[in-house]
Amino acid sequence: MKVGYDLIKEQLFFRQELKERVFWFIHLRWIGAGTAIAITWAAYLGGQSLPILPLNTVLVFILFYNAIFLYIGKRLEAFRPREVRPFTIFAHTQISLDLLCLYTLIYFTGGAYSPLLIFVIFHIILAGILLPPLSSYLYGVLVIAALGGLVVLQDTGILPPKPILFQIHLLHYRYGFSGISIPYLTFAAAILISAFFITSVKLSLRTKARSLLEVSHELDSINTKLTALYEMVKEMGSHSDLKGLMDSATRYATRIMGVKGCSIKLLNDDKRTLRFASVYGLSRDYTSKESIDIEKSPINLRIIQGSPYAIGHIDEKDYFQYPEDILKEGIASMLCLPLRAEEDSTGILCVYSDKTYRFDEEDTKFFSLMTDLTALAIENLQSSLTRSWFTKKAVHQIRSPLNAIRSLLKTVTGGYVGELNEKQKELLIRTDRRAELLGNLISDILRFDHDIKAIKGIKFLSLNPSVILKQVVQLYQSEAVEKGIEFKTEIEEIGNIMIGNQELLDEIFTNLVSNAVKYTPRNGSVRINLAMKGEDQILFEISDTGIGISREDMPRLFTEFFRADNAKAIEENGTGLGLIIVKEVVDRLGGSIDVESKIEEGTRFTCILPLSPPFVSSPKDSEINPQE
Repeated sequence: MKVGYDLIKEQLFFRQELKERVFWFIHLRWIGAGTAIAITWAAYLGGQSLPILPLNTVLVFILFYNAIFLYIGKRLEAFRPREVRPFTIFAHTQISLDLLCLYTLIYFTGGAYSPLLIFVIFHIILAGILLPPLSSYLYGVLVIAALGGLVVLQDTGILPPKPILFQIHLLHYRYGFSGISIPYLTFAAAILISAFFITSVKLSLRTKARSLLEVSHELDSINTKLTALYEMVKEMGSHSDLKGLMDSATRYATRIMGVKGCSIKLLNDDKRTLRFASVYGLSRDYTSKESIDIEKSPINLRIIQGSPYAIGHIDEKDYFQYPEDILKEGIASMLCLPLRAEEDSTGILCVYSDKTYRFDEEDTKFFSLMTDLTALAIENLQSSLTRSWFTKKAVHQIRSPLNAIRSLLKTVTGGYVGELNEKQKELLIRTDRRAELLGNLISDILRFDHDIKAIKGIKFLSLNPSVILKQVVQLYQSEAVEKGIEFKTEIEEIGNIMIGNQELLDEIFTNLVSNAVKYTPRNGSVRINLAMKGEDQILFEISDTGIGISREDMPRLFTEFFRADNAKAIEENGTGLGLIIVKEVVDRLGGSIDVESKIEEGTRFTCILPLSPPFVSSPKDSEINPQE
């Protein structure tokens, strides 16, 4: 396949070169013939004795067939033949007619002593450029033979000798074999040497051109693979379940490598057997085995131990535990590499081809990169799932006794078990506030974990961000009025053109608006702006005249559990998870968020969101599942 591609691309390249040179030759002929007509008439009118009629007849004939060549050339360009042959024949026709006319002009201007004889070399050079090397030598032999024939015909009187034009005293002209032998041999040597040099240079340039074409093909192939690999990594990163991630990996690996199928086999807990965790392009019969015993499969054992394995021709049955299944599936060659988590192998990633000797060294190197990225994605997701499970388990274990504590505190402070003095009541109320803060922290941790994963699993709908923002603004309007904060809103009516999730968009708006109101002192102002940005993005901007954020705190603003000191001074209760939730949601939706702030002057958040998330192909009014 690669050879065929290279041959086609090389042929297209040289056909384009031939076509350009052929048209260049046609344009040059207009200039040459037109200039020659002007020179002959100028010399004739200047008193030079010239055979004006035959010379101009030949030159006009050249212009005539050049017009025909121009027409044929345009037809060829419009027809766009796939083969080079029509252009080659076209070039041969032009060179042959030009040499015929040129020798006619040479005859009328002095034969072997004609000053036009030098122009024959140009056609030898042109043949060497446009045509195969042999053509240049053949034309060289023909023009030498033609000149010899012309000399013989003139010497025998068959063709009457013509007067020699533009004689100079440095050369002595004399008809006959003895007088013509040295000029003739010099001409022949010049023709053959020109043919040799031009073909040598052409072969060298063609070799370099082929090398450039090969490099170009390799760069195209690498760029295509890297682009596909980037898309593969991006999609794997959008999955929150291990099965979905691995299915994505096998599907992309099959397409990128251009093979029959791909599989991921993971080690079971016993570390002695493998199971098919994900398969693409292979039949259920092939993957229906419950497990593969590593001890009975030398190849899998070798791969698990850390060695990549490429099999060009599968015919040795003792390599596999189930060789008959491989032959039945039509697998002729395979490439397998270990999925490594740090130093340990957790499984095997394999690609299968129905062609023998399908994988070369470059394929192995690229597939190794793909395998490492897949292993890293699997490891990261497994770690994330483990942390998530532990977090949920821990916070739920804490939440139940915490709720019981708060319930008991409310019972005591409510006077249901007896009266409390002021000091006792104050201590219990402060304890309840601390418990409430801990409860809020637990809720934020659970919401944080939910919001990050929600984007990967929920369905997206058409929604109107303007309506959602107005609802959030209305929610905090009364609090702003109580603090004397001026609320200025410019909310453009965008309509139901955004593909998203109301809960996630509400999370962004609520966090940023509540922070602006919370950290803006009395008689301050909050400005909110929502508008379209271009044709496929929305711009949400909120600025306030609040306490601001110091330059030292800016780098840590979007980190978990971080709260600036001036924020703690205003609001003691807080978890420091609000902005990290906003950041994660915005990033996952393919947007961006920027912040500008100065202490005691205020803060401005600028959030840009796409109308459609990157994992949704096109906006639709129906439900969209990003994983489908």
